[in-house]
Amino acid sequence: MTNLEMVSQYAVFSDNIKAYRKERGFTQEVLAEKSELSISYIKQIESCKEYKNLTLTSILKLSKALEVPVNQLFHKR
Repeated sequence: MTNLEMVSQYAVFSDNIKAYRKERGFTQEVLAEKSELSISYIKQIESCKEYKNLTLTSILKLSKALEVPVNQLFHKR
């Protein structure tokens, strides 16, 4: 996978996190609390910055907090 493909995939992930959060009526603060991640980390993900900082643990926590299967977080909606 090229760096450009990774950035593109991260953009899809980022957009999905924001969309699912809004669909559930969560603020970034609520999502941070439910996922046990920091608010600044949620903001970083949603602004599509620093994709190299994303971990499997954080992906799983976000998936659980949003009640969305992990694979759905990576598919263009």
